[in-house]
Amino acid sequence: MAKKKSKEQERRDQRKKTLILVFLFFLMGIVGTVTYAWFSSDMKLNIDAMDIHIETNAGIQVSINGINWGNEIKKEDIIDAYKTYPSATNQLPETLSGCSTDGSASGATMNMFHGVTREHKNEGYFLTASRQTEINCVGDEQCAGKHYIAFDVFILLNEPATLYVTGESYVRNKSDKIFGGENSARIGFVNLGTTTDTVDGQRAQYLANASGSVIWEPNYDTHTTHGIKNAADIYGITTTETGAARLSYKGINSEITGKGVAITATDTDPHFTTVNPKITTIKDFTNDQELDTFSKGITKLRIYFWLEGQDVDMENEVSGGELEFKLELAIQ
Repeated sequence: MAKKKSKEQERRDQRKKTLILVFLFFLMGIVGTVTYAWFSSDMKLNIDAMDIHIETNAGIQVSINGINWGNEIKKEDIIDAYKTYPSATNQLPETLSGCSTDGSASGATMNMFHGVTREHKNEGYFLTASRQTEINCVGDEQCAGKHYIAFDVFILLNEPATLYVTGESYVRNKSDKIFGGENSARIGFVNLGTTTDTVDGQRAQYLANASGSVIWEPNYDTHTTHGIKNAADIYGITTTETGAARLSYKGINSEITGKGVAITATDTDPHFTTVNPKITTIKDFTNDQELDTFSKGITKLRIYFWLEGQDVDMENEVSGGELEFKLELAIQ
């Protein structure tokens, strides 16, 4: 006798419009040297492989340049986008290190800051942060000095629709080592506007006015023992390895120069703003999460992947591990 489908499965099977966007990142860490909060700011994570796959069916199409439409996009398409999308800034470095943002956007990009900690004798550790710019590049040689991933995707809708992050999405530790990198990962989405002209899609390439951004914080309910100690030592916060309540954190909102800000003062310093991600999920969540509502026409969406330095799990043990990141988006 065939197993009866659950109501949730039936609902998934009955969707008429689906957009599936899948990313697989395998990150190998290099041991860092900093031994305080933002422990991993001097550590880098190597992306050994990345697979990107987009699938669509009736009612929605996707593109990497706003011109050529279809039902799937692969990593090679993103890399080659500049050939038909001259202003593309698809940044795909092989190495990541600690960054932070309050989620705000300026022009066509999210405001991202790369943080570095340094010890001042008898005074402790201080954090400085530099504002990041984005370029079109692939690999560490082209992307020298770039610390996070960002690229554009174009979505064509024949009618307004709401986009969801499905319960099939995740950021996971794929190594045998207790890692923690999956807890500090963040995914960002910046809506750069919509054009109603669906014939001359090339016009969508010039969309550059951020109308809003969304941050997804996965795995908020899990922490490593090192992250738990970090939370207690730096912020005076008590948390647990599993089943934890989400911890509030503050992202960097402007450059930090000179001597920097004492690590122990990041919770009160004006260079930091409380971040309230629209999407927060526990490990192995199953319920679809609303991302945003999109207008009829061609929408330009910029997608980010970074390691949030202000996360309590972002410390030296975020090394020597392997991460897998899968993102599935659906139109309901």
